[in-house]
Amino acid sequence: MNRLGPFSFDTLMNPWALLLLLGVLAVLIAEVLARTPGTLNISTGETLARMRRPTADIKRRLPVLLRTLSLAFLVLALARPITGYQVRKDRGNIIDIMLCVDVSGSMRSQDFVSGGQRRDRLFVTKEAVRDFINSRKEHSSDRYGLDRLGLILYGKYAWTACPLTLDYGLLEHELKRTEINPEDERSQRTAIGSAIGLAVSRLRKSEAKSKVIILLTDGLNNFGELAPPTAARLAKDYGIKIYTIGAGSPEGGVVPTSTIFGPFFQQTTEGVDEDALKKIAEITSGKYYRATDTHSLQEAYGEINQLETTEVELNDYYEHKEGFMPFAVAGALIMLASAFSRRYWFETVP
Repeated sequence: MNRLGPFSFDTLMNPWALLLLLGVLAVLIAEVLARTPGTLNISTGETLARMRRPTADIKRRLPVLLRTLSLAFLVLALARPITGYQVRKDRGNIIDIMLCVDVSGSMRSQDFVSGGQRRDRLFVTKEAVRDFINSRKEHSSDRYGLDRLGLILYGKYAWTACPLTLDYGLLEHELKRTEINPEDERSQRTAIGSAIGLAVSRLRKSEAKSKVIILLTDGLNNFGELAPPTAARLAKDYGIKIYTIGAGSPEGGVVPTSTIFGPFFQQTTEGVDEDALKKIAEITSGKYYRATDTHSLQEAYGEINQLETTEVELNDYYEHKEGFMPFAVAGALIMLASAFSRRYWFETVP
């Protein structure tokens, strides 16, 4: 692999064209060893006096060398160098996944530890979701993934932060922006049924092989007209599987509250309604996970990722960018330089 700025390339589409370099070499040898019959190359003008200098031989050979170099660049252009060469696979048997994340006020409870620091539940959840998103990519550096993923946030009611998309860069951007404003009325309640209902409405017309909802919450359903079991049965009717994750330590956490005397930490009282989450998963043939710390939360998303794998073994296709232009331009410019040097230093006299 060449690494010379604009002349870098990953591979050649027509490597057989390099055989023409043998012809270029033959032309160089012929130019150096032979002289065209009936012509005489003489120096013109004042350059005649400089012919005995050490540089005279170099100048005499310069047009030939430039012409040879120009032909070599043009041959490389014919070989069609390309950059950004990557093997891709057609997507087959893909999965549509809606990620439902609780952003109620209790998700600000600081009972998880990440990177040696105490973190709130939402911070750790975002890290786990980000890892899950990256795990659905064919290559970690890719912007686009194998499956369509979407993001639904919910508190007092549910809303779509990002619709189903293959653009994981957009999804990660929306996830990064997710925050909890304690002054926002949406953070005052938890509408689990509404979140499932919205996810079902987003997935019900999907033609994907598998349709999945991953719902994370740290509390219980205490708002909304749609009961979680009813929403789960609706999901089952559309062939949608629901994985549920209950987040939070058994002891609960503390939520920071701003007061005129500074931050005040209040102990959370609500716990996870495990029975309800288990029932939701059971209705749809999914699975319930209990995440009491950072490691178990990451493991939950990791196991779901393993359970919902995607087959992509169909026809290969290739992504690349054409890289012949710098070689073609360089070859043309050097050819012009060869012609100019021949006219400047030498003229052929019949």
